Amino acid sequence: MSEEAVTGQPAAEPEAADAPWAPSEAYGFYVVGVLMLAYMFSFIDRVLLSLVIDPIRADLGLSETQISLLIGFAFAAFYTLLGLPFGRWVDTRGRRNLIALGIALWSLATVACGLANSFWRLFAARMAVGVGEATLSPAAYSIIPDYFSPQKLGLAMGVYYCGVTLGGGLAMLVGGVVVQWAAAAAPVLPVVGQVEAWKVPFFVVGFPGLLVALLVLLTVREPPRRLEKSGAASAAPPVREVIAYVWENRGAYGPVFAGFSAVVIGGYAFNVWGPAYFMRVHGYDPAEVGVIFALALGVFGTLGVLSGGVISDWISRSGKLDAPIRVSMWGAIIQAPLFVGAYLSPWPIVAAVLFIVAMYFGSVYGGLQAAAVQSMTPNRMRGQVAALYLTVANMIGLGLAPTWTAWMTENLFGGPQGIGKSLALTTAIAVTTGVVLMALALKPAAKRIAALR
Repeated sequence: MSEEAVTGQPAAEPEAADAPWAPSEAYGFYVVGVLMLAYMFSFIDRVLLSLVIDPIRADLGLSETQISLLIGFAFAAFYTLLGLPFGRWVDTRGRRNLIALGIALWSLATVACGLANSFWRLFAARMAVGVGEATLSPAAYSIIPDYFSPQKLGLAMGVYYCGVTLGGGLAMLVGGVVVQWAAAAAPVLPVVGQVEAWKVPFFVVGFPGLLVALLVLLTVREPPRRLEKSGAASAAPPVREVIAYVWENRGAYGPVFAGFSAVVIGGYAFNVWGPAYFMRVHGYDPAEVGVIFALALGVFGTLGVLSGGVISDWISRSGKLDAPIRVSMWGAIIQAPLFVGAYLSPWPIVAAVLFIVAMYFGSVYGGLQAAAVQSMTPNRMRGQVAALYLTVANMIGLGLAPTWTAWMTENLFGGPQGIGKSLALTTAIAVTTGVVLMALALKPAAKRIAALR
């Protein structure tokens, strides 16, 4: 099969010098908006399970640890396993078609989650969701910098990352309402018949994702790859050379990867167990939790992501090349006590308010992690380095946070009602570690960025 058949791009014209068109900044922001929409659906599909933890546990007879494996390991295993192969694809072939294919796959897998009637079928469907979603961010991390100058990359990546905050907020808001409606209405669906209430949201969000795949395929064009500092674009190196490059520059990549990954632990902990905390400890129903998360993620989280991008770009223009890491570090310093206070508060309204405010600062780093990694990386290995970073971040964050938090809940804090204490301890340890590592990353990262400009 020819490269043109696979990628939708002529094999003889992969580089900027041969590109027949030059994308405008306005079109670049359109593409970022489409990719944000895709990321929004990605995150909805990823976190929807956390809203229906207790109904699934009751229906399928699962333990806290089994639930954590469904949310964490089942998704993260294939998401990370296929990250590097997809990253290689991104650096050597067209990115647009890969994104469209991935969206279609994870959307169908989300529908399969709603059809599952056992732990292992749900586990397999979650794995398939991970396979599909493994395509998006390596491709987006590579394609977005080809539309924007380095001075505007922070905002562009921030807009893309708004898919997480908007998607997470929308998942909880719509999911909570749909679950509550389905529990009362006991709907009978075509072909499927009558289904449990927890399954309905998977159908509601799975099928529309196929329309997003079509939107990407029809309206997103592959941009020319930006030239390297030398003035000529180079061929994408093999995986072993990418790993060797990262290892050679481990003084910069090591603390950046580890620092952001540590902060991600706290983020995935509240995405997975936050809804259960508010329902178990404070008695909120699913619809009320949906409102809390819609405000926290959808409103304050989105503002935090965009503010982080704008502030980072402003600082970067003053000559501080470590701006994405520096802004992320200060956001982490402020978020930690707010989250811990939210998880330990005995008053429902105080817990909700602290959580909502904390999400502003907890989202600042969202797009900046991508901006930091990509600014340190030569163009033709961006997909593979992005995949390597996402492998580390998701294995640590998504692979560890849900199960670690569940284990502490069951073994240290007396069972399901101890989830708040588990979340508080997870956040305190993870975010503090992340702040220290980011501080260590500032100078070496700035040096690496300067070498590429």
